[in-house]
Amino acid sequence: MRRRLIGGVLLATISAVTLFTPYMFAGQQEDTLETARLLASLLDSGRVVVARHQDLINTPPQDGTTFTTALFEEDLLAEFKQRTNIDLKRLEDSQIPSMAKPLLDQLFQDSLRTIESFQPVLRIPAMRYKGLIPATFGTEAAARFQRHTGIYLKQTAPPHLIRNQKNTPDDYEAETLARMAESSSRSDHDGTVGEIVEGGAAVRLMLPLRYGKPCLACHGEPKGERDVSGYRREGAKEGDLGGAISVRISLK
Repeated sequence: MRRRLIGGVLLATISAVTLFTPYMFAGQQEDTLETARLLASLLDSGRVVVARHQDLINTPPQDGTTFTTALFEEDLLAEFKQRTNIDLKRLEDSQIPSMAKPLLDQLFQDSLRTIESFQPVLRIPAMRYKGLIPATFGTEAAARFQRHTGIYLKQTAPPHLIRNQKNTPDDYEAETLARMAESSSRSDHDGTVGEIVEGGAAVRLMLPLRYGKPCLACHGEPKGERDVSGYRREGAKEGDLGGAISVRISLK
């Protein structure tokens, strides 16, 4: 893997050698489930960092401070390490499945590229809504990762909460989301579902996304009123299920 510098941040580029094949996870069910969990956690960590800096993104201060790729990288490294005790800069030394290491690095790089792609817009001080919110970050970073690896990774939500049709749940996701909605848990990451499906042909994992206080600016009350992005608020409460991160990895 080669690396290049963009906007002061070191990004990896895919070499001519194919890093990922459809068969690289065959027969490794437990390791694959753990890999799926870590990928979902990393994507959600990026979403959390974007949410944390939403004011800086949309209304940067007069001193010219902006939400840079370097700032995002620093906070993403810290957030993921706090959750998992894994240092994304030292993946080779981490006690995690070997299959997870190149995939986490790829998603990390794709997350940085996603933030880098927004930099021209983020530097426009008069624009109130920059288009970078947790949902757009998650959708774009997951799509980049899927193009590079062939691994299914996306955000999804119950049908009545879908804003972006690309995130429409498939049958498995819709059923799992319904089960999550019935769960008594209100904690952000409780209730993650990971299982072997399709007669042992694949791993599927879903990490629930529950509304935190920052989310309610767009998804809370008053219900029906348009938020800053132009969508109508859903009237959600803190802790309500807003969606999930979904991962599917083939085992054959």
